[in-house]
Amino acid sequence: MKKIIVPLLSILVLSNTYAQYKKQMLLKWAPGSLAAGKITVGGEYNFKKKSSIEFFIGLPAPVNHQFKYDNNSSDLSSKAFSVLAGYRYYFGKKNASGIYVEPYAKYLHHQANGILQGELNGEVAKFDTKSDYKGFGIGAQLGVQFLIAKRFNLDLFILGPEANSSDFSTVATDVASNIPWTMIQADEAENDIKNAFRNIPIVGDKIEVSVNQSTKTVTTRYSGFLPGVRFGASVGIRL
Repeated sequence: MKKIIVPLLSILVLSNTYAQYKKQMLLKWAPGSLAAGKITVGGEYNFKKKSSIEFFIGLPAPVNHQFKYDNNSSDLSSKAFSVLAGYRYYFGKKNASGIYVEPYAKYLHHQANGILQGELNGEVAKFDTKSDYKGFGIGAQLGVQFLIAKRFNLDLFILGPEANSSDFSTVATDVASNIPWTMIQADEAENDIKNAFRNIPIVGDKIEVSVNQSTKTVTTRYSGFLPGVRFGASVGIRL
């Protein structure tokens, strides 16, 4: 009889403990994403001790940045849309708190446009520039989350290396005048763009560059692997 009662009591205790576990929902906002041209909000559902699922969505919110090109400062407007989903495992004893690791998948669409000020063979050039990036990536985030007064939370994304399958392109047209480029100007424009991308790690030398002398347009394109890293922070409230 004792051999039956002891296992039965153990099962009842474990079942009761699991049933009494209080699932929690945290709403979050990542303020740093404003610099990338988006408002990023999301939530974390802590469905089991040490385990959560997380979802973030970034909605476009255009922002202006100064960009250095050909020793001139120019203004570019950028905006982005993103979606991220991940599974989070906590190493500490407290629920939804402490150091964690989070494998995740994300999608990002980033766009920018503006006029880049420069010179070609001593003449003023104004490049009406449009860029477009689309990428799907997977990564693993290491971070730490703090619960403050059991109600508010601070989440620090310390390091998140990721691998992306990306598609990136830019189109820049000189609108300073209607006069076609000379061969010298076309070559200089091509070399300037190549030099601007050359310092990009891994993919800099793989970006395709083409020049249309009559339309005064430089086009670049890259499609393939792109490494990345995720870091930042979010703040939120526990419901």
